[in-house]
Formats: sequence, structure tokens, C-alpha cells
Amino acid sequence: MSVDIEPEWQPATKLNVIGGALDFTALDPLPEGVTRDQIEEICYTVRELYGDYVDEIVAETTLSQREAQTWVLRTLAHDGTEPLSYEAIGLYIWAIGRATEGDPLSRTIVTEYYDRAESKIERAEATVKRTGPPPYPDDVYDDPAMLWVDTPVAARLQRHRRPDETFSDCLARLLDESVSAVPLEAFIEAYRTERDADYVAVDTVYPDWDAELRVVVGVPAGGAEPGVVGDATALRVDDRTYDFTVSEESDPIHADSHLVVYAETGDASVAIADGTERLGAALAGVERSLPDLVSRLRSVGATALAIGTEPAGAGAHLFPVFEAEPNDEPLAAIERIPLDERTLNVGRVSPVTVAAYRERSETTRLLWARGNGTFEAKALPDDPPDRRELIPDAVLRTST
Repeated sequence: MSVDIEPEWQPATKLNVIGGALDFTALDPLPEGVTRDQIEEICYTVRELYGDYVDEIVAETTLSQREAQTWVLRTLAHDGTEPLSYEAIGLYIWAIGRATEGDPLSRTIVTEYYDRAESKIERAEATVKRTGPPPYPDDVYDDPAMLWVDTPVAARLQRHRRPDETFSDCLARLLDESVSAVPLEAFIEAYRTERDADYVAVDTVYPDWDAELRVVVGVPAGGAEPGVVGDATALRVDDRTYDFTVSEESDPIHADSHLVVYAETGDASVAIADGTERLGAALAGVERSLPDLVSRLRSVGATALAIGTEPAGAGAHLFPVFEAEPNDEPLAAIERIPLDERTLNVGRVSPVTVAAYRERSETTRLLWARGNGTFEAKALPDDPPDRRELIPDAVLRTST
């Protein structure tokens, strides 16, 4: 097989193309049109990018030279470059640090180097995780990146941790507390007393509306923003802070997408305390895990929870099942379900009775059932990857 190498290609691209054309069944596995000198030149260019870092890893860790080369070249691609294939890494090891005699290393050999490197790194991470006194709560180490701090700082964090709070939760809370935030109650009161506001609501029509609260305030035209609001960089609801924007309107449209937190409109009035509680409950319900969903449905008397085998819009279609028509929508605020290493958007929630669900049984999949005679008992798996496997493939592909 022959290959054409374009001069403007990146070194990694060139190596990947050559590696993909290797033929170990031939007397000379290199593709036609490519010389060993060309391969060495490309590999030494790659060596300029990664070589010093590989040498540092070899000097400071238990990884061998070839294990370090394989792991770095396969895992740590520079921005804008593609990772090297196993065949391309075989070419690199063959050309760097050894005489170019014999054949490039096969994919099997390179894979063994990579697997050994991964195993050593996993053992090293496990060692670092267990450097503190027992017990060793694994959930403390679920974050995607490890945070290194000096021992005195770690001790201070430990003193600030609340019971059953992970280090990640503790850091998030401390960072939130450092923000100049105005409590929602103070926000409403400032607008009510300084600007005669008679309506305050949060618009929930936007995707991920909880990432930045868009507050609509009904006030007379003209006038300055209350000082406590202008000085704030975040809005505090319960114990959490949120970015926010304010839209002042003299005659706001009371849209269905508005979650009203304060209103002076006769029968439709909403007290500040009631509105704050309502918004806090909605924010808490935007993202729920599958166990949280089941716990919530149990508390309101649901019999089962099913999911459509096809997505609704860009997310899942949930079917909470009840013996009779529910009085309200128990999952009205749900928008996201965190799964194992991904997040599933919720496109629609359709509470149904048992009779209505049976008509949909062929286009849905049962996730949980109470087991009270109507359905055979079905519990959620304890293992997060097993719970993820319950989601239909077509729906799972909509996750991020």
C-alpha cells in the first residue's frame, strides 16, 4: 500500500496515516512512498513536543521509558493535534532511542505498554487517595481532577467541612460564601420599598434556566436600581448562589414560564416567604438522579416510573405512573438527570394512570415499580453504570 504525505500536515497526522498503512504480512511493513529517514524526521519533530515531558515522567515515576512514551503520546495530545494511534506510537518507539532495525512495534506490543502504564497510574492514584487517616470515603475523590494543597491548607479545609460534606462540596460552599450575593428576600424587599415593585418572577422557559436566573421585575418606569442589587454579583436562594440578570418592566407579561416569587395582584398575590420557598423547591428539582426521582415519586404515591424508548425533543420522555390521576405534577421542574459520566436532558414529563400506561407499554421501558400488585417489584440497580444501562440507546444518545 502506498500513501501520499502532504507537507502541511501536522506530524501526528503524518504518523497516523503511515501507521494506518503498515502491513506486517509483507517483507517490509512500511508503505510504499515512505522512507525510514522520513519517518525518523517526523518522529524527532514529535520528540521536540513531548520528549522532555516523557523524560520527566520516567525520572519521577515508576513508568518505564516505553510505558511513558505510550501513555503520553496516546493520552496527552496538544490542543489542535490528534492523539497518536497505537500503530503510530509503534513507529515512534521504533524510530526514537533505538536503531531502526527490524520492524516497527506491532499494535499488540504497544497496547501492552499502554495497559501497563494505565495500571501503574491507577495504583499511584489509589495510593494518593489513601494518604489520609481512615476511613477513606470514596465519594470524596469522585471529582474529575485531583486538587493538590499544602498540608496546613488541607487541615483548614477539614476544619471547615460540615458533617457528611465532601471536600468538593465544602470548596463550592466556601467559594459561594465569598461572592457578593444578595439574598432573594432582600432583593425583593429592596425593589418593593425603593421602587414600588408589585411583581417579581424568574423566567424558566430557557434551557438550563438555573445557570443564570433571569429575574423579571414589575416597577414604574424610571428610577435607579436599588443599591443592594447593584452591588451584588450573585443572587442567593437558600444556601446557594446564582448568577442573575434583571429585566425591569412597567407592565410585565405574566407568562406561564414565569415562576412568581412575589406579587401584589389580589387573588393571585404571592407572599415573599411563599415565593422564596417555591423557587428554592424548583431549583432543587431541576436536576435529580434516578434514585432521587424514585424517592420523590414514592413520597407522592406513585406506582412506577417508565421512560420512552424514543426521545422527546432533545431529551428523555418520563412517565410517572399513578393508580389514579395525580393532583399535581410531581416532577414539573425536572430538566436533567445525572448519569454515570454524563447528563441526560429531560424533554417531557407525562404523568399517567396505570390504565393509560398499559397502552404505552410497548413504547416505554419500566425503570422502577413499587410492586404493590399492579406491577411486579422492580428496584433501581445500586451501581451507577448499571442504572445508565436502563436508558434506551436512542435516548442515551441525547445526553451530554
